[in-house]
Amino acid sequence: MTRMVAVLALLGTLASAPIFAASDCPLPQGMQASISLAKQALGAREAGVTKRDLLTYAPPVSDVQMPEVFKAIVDEVYDFPPLRPEVYAAYRFEHCFVSQQHAARLASLKFADVHPLLKQCEQIEPEGARPPCAMRALHKVTGIPE
Repeated sequence: MTRMVAVLALLGTLASAPIFAASDCPLPQGMQASISLAKQALGAREAGVTKRDLLTYAPPVSDVQMPEVFKAIVDEVYDFPPLRPEVYAAYRFEHCFVSQQHAARLASLKFADVHPLLKQCEQIEPEGARPPCAMRALHKVTGIPE
């Protein structure tokens, strides 16, 4: 019973998280939302929330807020081996930032191509060097200059 309460509380926090369109990630709100959604999806997975439950029971998204990015984040978090929150959140932050100028190029990006580089970033010491590595991984795969 306690676990279900925790799961419902976690899903409730998604209602207050801003969600943005993949091609429209307004600065700085979109980047903040990207980090928040990434960490919340990682937390849900770690708490034992299934992907199906997360997508089914997450509060509905308003017309202004686009659910595509939320679904993309959930797919990335649940369909691949887990990443450290600071690595995945930094990747998502950079994804949002780069989408401002290169939305069409990012549309063809496959997370499967980026994930191995992000896993390598997790091994970097010191820990503070991991987020910049994750941000560079996006550029390495897409060829978009930093």
